[in-house]
Amino acid sequence: MSHESHSHHISSPQLLIATFIALVALTFLTVAVAVAQREGQLDLGQWDMFVTLGIATIKATLVAVIFMHLQHDKLFNGVLLIGGVVFMTLFIAMALLDSQQYQPDIQNYVYDKAASAAP
Repeated sequence: MSHESHSHHISSPQLLIATFIALVALTFLTVAVAVAQREGQLDLGQWDMFVTLGIATIKATLVAVIFMHLQHDKLFNGVLLIGGVVFMTLFIAMALLDSQQYQPDIQNYVYDKAASAAP
């Protein structure tokens, strides 16, 4: 099998640098949101996980499309990536739905345990 049949794409340095800067900026955004929440300056409520996962999804998409050259690859590989993201989203959603059902039980357990440990 000859290597001449494969075409390779070389990304421009400007694209790679811009992608790197975007990834660093998104990482700083993630840290800023976490610090603001911890210090009480930002309250996203139940949207906290969606914001965090949204930023992580954008970063993962940039890595897959630019650094892994998915935009220049076969369409089938892109379909596999999208399918994987869809199934991951479904699995996380199912786990969250299930955990919401047991949330009062967990809070009662923690309260009972703290009350029994108090002198």
